[in-house]
Amino acid sequence: MQEFNRLARRELTVRRSRTGALATAAALVALLALWSSPPGHAQGTLPLPTPGTNPAPADTPETPGAAPGEEARARAAAMAAKANIDVTDAWTRATAANATTANIYLHLVSAKDPDRLIGLEVFNAARIDVREPTDQGAAKGTAQPSVEVPGGGMVNFAPGGRFLLLSGLEAPLKEGESFLLTLRFDKGGTQTAVVKILGANASGPPQATAERRGDTTAGATTR
Repeated sequence: MQEFNRLARRELTVRRSRTGALATAAALVALLALWSSPPGHAQGTLPLPTPGTNPAPADTPETPGAAPGEEARARAAAMAAKANIDVTDAWTRATAANATTANIYLHLVSAKDPDRLIGLEVFNAARIDVREPTDQGAAKGTAQPSVEVPGGGMVNFAPGGRFLLLSGLEAPLKEGESFLLTLRFDKGGTQTAVVKILGANASGPPQATAERRGDTTAGATTR
């Protein structure tokens, strides 16, 4: 009987020790879980919008150093300036095989705002200059063309008046062909016009006259 009581007490002690070990292990697991979660990183629940309303839109990041809409306004202004000037009726005459110069005629029309022609470029000649009637036959250096285009007005480049002089032609100009002329404006940027090559005795394109009515360039300057 004494032996039975001793064994029973021993069994109870073993059970208590196992229970204590399990409780200790559970406590250690809970502590580790707390330590592994950095403070302040608890994931909160986002507030739901009120029924019947739309969620607030996310903030749109702005370009550093630029005011809202400034870039868009600048693009719109550049497009408007480019559309302001119209280059029409560009033509020239066919040349002889040994010719080195040719004249180009055209019209610059301003829809609304004033602008200034500040550059010219072609691929089939060494140079292109703006010339006045008094410069006929003259070939002075490399000029930097600058022609004022009045707001809402027109500048005519026509036989007997202002013209563009091609110098150093790389090849003769043949009737029926054409080439590109690039014009650079102060506000309107660059524009490309197709120059048609007419007959050697042509006085202008069939659909246009050499001089248009409404030329407002009497006081325009060429620098």
